[in-house]
This record gives sequence, structure tokens and C-alpha cells, in this order.
Amino acid sequence: LKLQFLYFIGCELDNKMQLSVSFPDSEFPDIPFTASGDTLVGDVVREAVIEWGIDEGLGFDVSYGGRMLRPESKLLSHGVVADSQLVVSVRRVLKTPMKVMVRVRPLSKREGDVGEGVAVKVDVNNTIVVRADDGANHSFSVDRVFSSTHEVQVEPHPIATQEMIFEEVGKQLVADALSGYHSCVLAYGVTGSGKSHTMFGSKDDPGLVPRVVRHLFSEIDAGGVKLGGFTGHVIELSFVEIYSEQITDLMTDEKKDLRVRSHPRKGEHIEGVTKLEIRNADDGLKQLLGGLERRSTYEARMSSTSSRSFWVLQILLGSRNDEIAALKQSTMTFVEMAGSERVRMSSPLPSFNIVAKIARSLATFRRIIDVLSSGQCKFIPYRDSVVTHILKNCLGGNCKTTLIGTVGPANRCFDDTVSTLRLCAKSASVMNSVCENIQILP
Repeated sequence: LKLQFLYFIGCELDNKMQLSVSFPDSEFPDIPFTASGDTLVGDVVREAVIEWGIDEGLGFDVSYGGRMLRPESKLLSHGVVADSQLVVSVRRVLKTPMKVMVRVRPLSKREGDVGEGVAVKVDVNNTIVVRADDGANHSFSVDRVFSSTHEVQVEPHPIATQEMIFEEVGKQLVADALSGYHSCVLAYGVTGSGKSHTMFGSKDDPGLVPRVVRHLFSEIDAGGVKLGGFTGHVIELSFVEIYSEQITDLMTDEKKDLRVRSHPRKGEHIEGVTKLEIRNADDGLKQLLGGLERRSTYEARMSSTSSRSFWVLQILLGSRNDEIAALKQSTMTFVEMAGSERVRMSSPLPSFNIVAKIARSLATFRRIIDVLSSGQCKFIPYRDSVVTHILKNCLGGNCKTTLIGTVGPANRCFDDTVSTLRLCAKSASVMNSVCENIQILP
């Protein structure tokens, strides 16, 4: 467990202040440090973050200028102390692993027409076994396996439905967002393996995104203790496509030159992207449908409605608690990666240049997972592709991230299925540092 220390200066003070944190009910030594206001927000508010390891539930006092600051209020899992010039917030930072799930689609019509055999088997313990032509078995264990056909089940168990995936992934996503946590769901797999079906689905069988949007508004309308006293919720949507390393704003027909920027407070963000405020679920789903219609698609061997692009949808949620003068901001990020299959499986392709850029982006994503899963302090190449630059916070940062790997069961998909499952297995070792994103207003 870690604690994150933030301070806010409510008036013009020296750039450096001497503070110390003491733990009266423990032998843990005092922590003196100099807090410097490197980030200027407006004219007088400054913020800094310091992290250190500490036991959970340990009480603390904060001293500033020789004076002990006594707690005036409690902010969820935060400890808060304040005087007329300084507000100090200490909050928990938890190390959490990336959650990894796999969805196995049924045989496609094309595969059924040619009599394709099944190479994948799934047991009730969330283990997937892929059998090679030579009889060798490749076994992978993940947090959850959703099988969409009885053909791949070792023992009969319920077929995975869109509702089942929403119950296990979507509801927790909304609960985390309302608690102030950033969260992300990332769909990864070959073209035609079920990424789009899982994320958006169809009008008659909606996927994860439409169900999450409806559930989010339902929870806000219901109110109650889940909102923690926060009201005045503002919800905004941004939706972009990354095609050939170029960002297209899917929320408008206007052509924009969009770039990913880094900011000390905002983090990685797309400068100039359209953010549409939505007031109800129907309005949000209407905007998303318009965005989907602006995407680039073409027919590939593995899917008749394939898109050789990435898309990133962000739902930004903000609310206030005037009683304790706090602002809560969280972001739900949904990502569909471009098809990760080998070139020969997805031909025809738009052009060699576009294929090369897609391959480079996917290779960068896999390389980042390799580095993060190793646990070693190495250079992480987030900026080597546009999509990984956008997702920096979701990969090893302050975000609860779920990876859904989608695979096909057919024998001809063996290589791509094993490749996807190997990445899923590595992703389970990626650790993120998450905390509630609640800011005390000066």
C-alpha cells in the first residue's frame, strides 16, 4: 500500500515549504520533506504529489511551519487536514494487476461451410487449451473465460452472452467511475474474432459500451450512498479513430489536425478533440452511433465489415461535493485495437504503408506489455505509437484496466489464437497504481 500526498496553497507563499508527517500510534518514523509548488493552476493554487510505502489504516498528523494541522473532515478513504492557508490530503494508492479476460467466439459461417475443426478447449477453471496439428497442447490461465459455443467446452456450462459480460465487467466499471477511479476496457484480437461485437454489439444484442452508458445514467438517477454525497454530475464523450497513425474525431464531420499532448495535471490527452456533454443515455447512444458511422471499414478475408483502425472512446465524469468542498473526476476508456492477425490472413489490405503502421502500433503495444510485465525499471516506449501514447495512463498508470482478448476456435486460427493468449497471459502481470481522483478545492 502507498499513500499519495497532495497539498494546495490558498495564497501566495514561498515556493518551498517544510512539512512533516508523523504517525502517533506507530513506531513508523516521521517523514520530513520539502514540498515545492512546481505546478501552477490559476494564480495561487499549487499542487504536488509524493508517494511512500506505509501500512494500511495507520493514523497520521501533518505539521506545517511548526504547527500541527488537525483534521477538519474525512473524505472517503482520504485523511484531510487544513488551516486558512493550506489544505493537505493524504489518500491511498493501491497496486492492482490488470484484469484479463478471454472471449472465444463460435465458428464463423465461412469456417462452418468448409468444415473447419476446433483447436480450442475451455474448462470451468478459466483455463484455455489450444491443440496444435502435431498434438502438442498450449495451456493458458486467465481471470475469466467466456465461451460463446458449447463446441469448445470440456464440461457443459452457460454460454457467454452480452449480458453476462456486462454483469462481470460493465457494472464494476460504472461503480469504479462513480467512486472516482479511472478505468479502461481494452479489446485485443484478430480481425473477425469478436472485438466489435463485444464492445458495441448490435441493435438487438447491444454490447458492453451501450449497456455501460445506460447503467451509468441509471445509477446517477437512483442516487443514494453510491454517489458518496457528490452531485451535479457532468458527463462528456470523446470518440476518436486512429488510422495510419492519424487521429480522426468521430464526434464531428469537421476535419481537425489532432495531436496527443502531455500535461502535468491532465496527463496524456488529445488536444482539440470534441467533448460532447450528454444528459441522458439515449442522447449518448445517438452520438456514439453517429461516431461509428464515420469509421473507416473495408472487407477482409476474416471479416466482411473489418476496420483496420483503432478507436478510443472516453466517457468523462465529473461531480462536486459542496459540503466538503471537493471535486471528483474520473474517466472510463474503451479501446478496440486494430486486428492483430498476420497479413496473409487479412488480405486484401489498403496499402503496404498502412499495414506497416498498423503492425508498428501493435508491436509497440506488445513491447509495452513485455516491459511492464517484467517488473523491471526500463524505458517504456509509449510515444512510439499514437494509440499507446493516448493509453499511457491505462498501461501501468492510475487506472483500473481490463483486457478482453478475443479468439477464434478454428484450427486455421491456431497461430493467431496462441499469440493473443500469450499477450493476455503477460498482461496479467502488469501492475497499475490506482487511487480515487478526488481533489480538495482551496
